[in-house]
Amino acid sequence: MCVYIGIEDLAANALIEIISKDEKKRFVSYAELEDYGAEVVKFLNTKGEKAVLILSRENTSDMFRNYSDMFEEVLKDEMLGIELKAGITVEQLINRFRGYLAWDVLLAFVNERTVAKLGV
Repeated sequence: MCVYIGIEDLAANALIEIISKDEKKRFVSYAELEDYGAEVVKFLNTKGEKAVLILSRENTSDMFRNYSDMFEEVLKDEMLGIELKAGITVEQLINRFRGYLAWDVLLAFVNERTVAKLGV
């Protein structure tokens, strides 16, 4: 089986982990997302799962259109990335983006080694 990880799942789970460690930080750069995603894939591969990240510009644009109530693209400290909109809580992210995940994928998103790639 192959697991396809879209930008929306990657961004939401990264932000859940970031905010859980620092409630004031509601931003993740694209560079951090790429590092985090690569580590998630590596983790899944070590568990015998094949995984593919879907991070194209088209998919990113689709994410901002489909989840415009939650995310916005911003430039912070000269880094382009994704910010969680004001008023959106970690609980809302968890309810919307974690309930349907396979157990192995969820473990990959929350693994200490993968989360370390987010700089938190």
